[in-house]
Amino acid sequence: MRRMWLRLSVATAGLTLMGMSWRALADEGSAGSDAKQEQDIRACFEKTPDLKNNRIDVKVDEGIAVLEGTVDSKAEKKEAQKLAHVDGILGVNNRLKVSGAKK
Repeated sequence: MRRMWLRLSVATAGLTLMGMSWRALADEGSAGSDAKQEQDIRACFEKTPDLKNNRIDVKVDEGIAVLEGTVDSKAEKKEAQKLAHVDGILGVNNRLKVSGAKK
C-alpha cells in the first residue's frame, strides 16, 4: 500500500511539473509573438506619411495592442487604430491624444 501511495505521489508531482513547464513555454511563445506584432505595427506607422512623424508608443500584451502618444488629428488617431490590427492582434486600446492646433 505504501508503494502505491509513493508511486501516486511521484506521478502527481511529475504531472504538476510538466504542466508548469508547458505554461512557461507558452508564455515565452506569446512574448515572442507580442514583440513581432509590435514591430509589424511600428513598420505600418513608418510607411504611413501622416503617422511616421508622430510619437506613437506601441506595446502588445497577449494580442492586445496599446497605442500611446500624440497625433495631429482625429483622422490620424483613427488611422493608427486601423493599422494596428496586424495579424494576430485581438484588439487595440487606443490611448492616443490629438494635439491642439498650434497658434
